[in-house]
Amino acid sequence: MTIDLSPQSEQFIDQVVARGVFHDKTAALDEAVELLRRRQELLDHIDEGTRQLRAGQGTELHGEDEVQAFFDRIHAEGMQRYQERQNAR
Repeated sequence: MTIDLSPQSEQFIDQVVARGVFHDKTAALDEAVELLRRRQELLDHIDEGTRQLRAGQGTELHGEDEVQAFFDRIHAEGMQRYQERQNAR
């Protein structure tokens, strides 16, 4: 596959490779595609959450303790997903 990049993008990739951030251009582009994929997943999750809220499927939280417990649970789930992704690499 041939990829045409803007001069600014190509210059940026050359710079990060020259600084040793990535081994080569392919590694830099692979990371860029991975970030784009993760961004799209996040946007899809936001769209799904918006749909659920509009459908009345939200959860009301009352008081600081409920809010903290909710965020603790989300944090734990996020860390578990992160670890699963790291282990899959």
